[in-house]
Amino acid sequence: MQHLIFEFENEKECRDLAKKLTDHYGVTGEIHFQPLTAGRWRLTVHSEKDLRGPTLEKFAQYRRDESAD
Repeated sequence: MQHLIFEFENEKECRDLAKKLTDHYGVTGEIHFQPLTAGRWRLTVHSEKDLRGPTLEKFAQYRRDESAD
């Protein structure tokens, strides 16, 4: 199981990545959307399938450390 956190400038980007993860990369598990301040959004994924390093690098600009608020 893999725990990932992503943050976005808007809800559309957040939902677009969630759709890509499930439809294109076959991610299953829990996916949570959370509105943050100033219109930003957080996507938290508890994936049953581990994503490979090269796949994660594609989304590195959105990834956040688990301890980030």
